[in-house]
Amino acid sequence: MAHDDAPDLSERLSNLAHLSSAVGHHVINAYSAIVSNAEILRLTAGTETPADPVVAAELIIRTAVEASSVARRLIDYTRPVTQIGEATVALDRLIAEVIEDRQADGRTRYAWTAHPGQVPPVRGHAVQLRCMLDHLLRNAEEAMAGSGGTISLSTAMDDRGWIVLEVGDTGPGMPPERVVRAVEPFFTTKPGHMGVGLSIANGIWRRHRGTLALKSRPGDGTLVRLCVDPNETNTIGLR
Repeated sequence: MAHDDAPDLSERLSNLAHLSSAVGHHVINAYSAIVSNAEILRLTAGTETPADPVVAAELIIRTAVEASSVARRLIDYTRPVTQIGEATVALDRLIAEVIEDRQADGRTRYAWTAHPGQVPPVRGHAVQLRCMLDHLLRNAEEAMAGSGGTISLSTAMDDRGWIVLEVGDTGPGMPPERVVRAVEPFFTTKPGHMGVGLSIANGIWRRHRGTLALKSRPGDGTLVRLCVDPNETNTIGLR
């Protein structure tokens, strides 16, 4: 039994590491905004009552910097689990394998369309990228739960020469205010869900030097667009 549980434990530990890193980046960005605004407050404060706004601003700055330092240590703590390595991964073959596996074991009730265009391989970690795709597909399936629909996957090169991986669904879509927060850790509108899937996927893709964007509106489904410059994959490292 212990042997059977090992892959699941490994995946959970990996997910926890990516989530911790995503939370760290989120907190750092938030505190950066606090510091910037507090600096403006300090520089524009009047000189007649320095003990009030200036001292308060400096306290905000110091607290924010200390908090971001803790977050950076949290990211460093996850470094051994989130390192990418030197192997290469063919994304077009990966999506074909993922669809084949999910159809073979009966894990999905939805229709699939795949357009795996030929793209150059990227340096990366195949298990982590597979985990990323699993989270994106699980989100797509949850979006269409109870209504059915189609999930689409494709790879291609864009006009810049970047590799593009897209995952789309024909679910109900999202309003703009939800799209903005969709990759935020723990943000969810679904009861009983933690809201970590997109955040984990985004964290994994960031470590592969990629960017993630969402396109969605009510009634039109959701498209997750993952882009990466193949030249950047020659210098992979943690951000």
